[in-house]
Amino acid sequence: MSENDYQQLIERMLKNDASSPMISSDTGVEAAQQAGQLAAQEEIEWAVAGGLAMHFYGSPRMTKDVDIIASQNLSLTPQHPLSYGGQSFTLQVGRYNVQINWIVRSDGYRELYRRALQEAIALPNGLRVVSPEWLVILKFNAGRQKDLDDIVFLLQQEKLVDRPTVKQKVIEVGGEWAWLTMMAGFRRLCDLADGQTKEPGKYYDEG
Repeated sequence: MSENDYQQLIERMLKNDASSPMISSDTGVEAAQQAGQLAAQEEIEWAVAGGLAMHFYGSPRMTKDVDIIASQNLSLTPQHPLSYGGQSFTLQVGRYNVQINWIVRSDGYRELYRRALQEAIALPNGLRVVSPEWLVILKFNAGRQKDLDDIVFLLQQEKLVDRPTVKQKVIEVGGEWAWLTMMAGFRRLCDLADGQTKEPGKYYDEG
């Protein structure tokens, strides 16, 4: 790339255009607070999940949007519906247009999200955030590689995730069968986090 090409690329990123650049934690927090104010006016329960929640728990992974789980949709005209339930819209934060994924599940995972929302942690800044245990469960069911990497990161943090509680919550919502379905995959992620496997990975390869 030429110097001019680099300049054009950086300008596009700074304009927060269709290339969807990453956002800082402060920008994400402000966007979530704005969304929360709208939710409060409509008496809708909500909590931060996704990449911003990972930031709160110390993850270095950047995010380009804000994921919020909620009890119902806001009375806004969405840019588009989310395939897994809910809607997407943008909020202006300074010079950034921040995408908000307002997640309202209506499928087989609905009860998991309802419980995660019910047991979210209230923060002094007015935000509510999904607990580490519920974040692990929701990300496990999402199943994308970045979600599995996020789980390993959470499990590596000292005293952050109570592993027996993860099992307990899954059984409470889905019964023993749900835990049996999840158990082998969860144990593998625990082994990766504890360095008890030679399988390489983003956060756990010491070779």
